[in-house]
Amino acid sequence: MGASAGKNGMYLIGDVAEIVGMSRDALRFYEKKGIIHARKKENGYRYYSENDIYKLMYIIYHRKMNTSLKDLEEIMAKDREDTVAFMTEYLSEAVKKEQEELESHKREIARLKLVKKDILKVADNVERYCRKRSPGAYVIGRYDTFQEGMENWFRISRVADGLEMSYLFTEIDCSGENLKAKNTSILFYKEFEEQLRTKADLSGCEQVGEADCIYTVQESPEPMPDEKMVREMAAWGEKKGLQPGTKVFVNNLSSCSWKEDPSYFLEIYMPVDRGES
Repeated sequence: MGASAGKNGMYLIGDVAEIVGMSRDALRFYEKKGIIHARKKENGYRYYSENDIYKLMYIIYHRKMNTSLKDLEEIMAKDREDTVAFMTEYLSEAVKKEQEELESHKREIARLKLVKKDILKVADNVERYCRKRSPGAYVIGRYDTFQEGMENWFRISRVADGLEMSYLFTEIDCSGENLKAKNTSILFYKEFEEQLRTKADLSGCEQVGEADCIYTVQESPEPMPDEKMVREMAAWGEKKGLQPGTKVFVNNLSSCSWKEDPSYFLEIYMPVDRGES
């Protein structure tokens, strides 16, 4: 720092840049904006005052709060009483905005975790069977066909942030010789409610509880399982002393579909009527 720095409360531009951690170009920018003012002395050097240092401290503090330069100029142009009223309102709005952005970031992290969870479901369960409870969920909508359910998923996902993490489950009757799709439901898992903090009001939705099931993930060229998949699933359950029900619920883990030819990873739950513990 130069020997003249701080003498009589006056600072050279290089000294100010070092003190406040700004470049000389940034200081000249604020000077052109009229926020700070350099004064030329008899020796030909231009100096800044302590008042300029305080202004720069104020600027740095506000820039850390993402205050725009336009708002800063407006704040600094007001008198004391107007500044207090303006800042009270401004900061209240700023806090609200930051809280909304924070919630948005939390939902983004939750989405990433949920997609990762789907990927791990594939890695851990593909072509394997286990006994598992189906998740409790809110029924956002129930439709006659998968196509209708898919179209409404797009509509619902635009209603409130977070609902795009709902799942499409198709109920399939497997009591006869051939599988028969009965309906498709849009389900929002209760376990996600706190993570996604959706603004949608789910209080009026039908709710489904957890159920004891045989569970598997199967890779398929079609978005629905074939009879072989379902029969083998039931056979595994019977070997374990379980009594498989007459329906399955299928969800396409679409985040895991890739390749030039469609390849679907189907999450399948088969409720168990009764069986050994």
